[in-house]
Amino acid sequence: MSTQVQFKRGTTSDHSSFTGASGELTINTTKKCLVIHDGATQGGIEQLRSDLDNLSTSATVPGSQVDAIDGGSY
Repeated sequence: MSTQVQFKRGTTSDHSSFTGASGELTINTTKKCLVIHDGATQGGIEQLRSDLDNLSTSATVPGSQVDAIDGGSY
């Protein structure tokens, strides 16, 4: 028999009012991304999707294509 692991999940709105336990992982079903919680940050810390679909247009990622495009200003 196989084992299935299921994480808590919710919309962006659900996450905005939730402070998860330190080390807790949840899934944002609106943005389809992983969120890591530290026990203090409301909404948790959203992780970047591999297709960069949830990357803010004002964000910079040092050493990346995005950094090269905007001249590396942080």
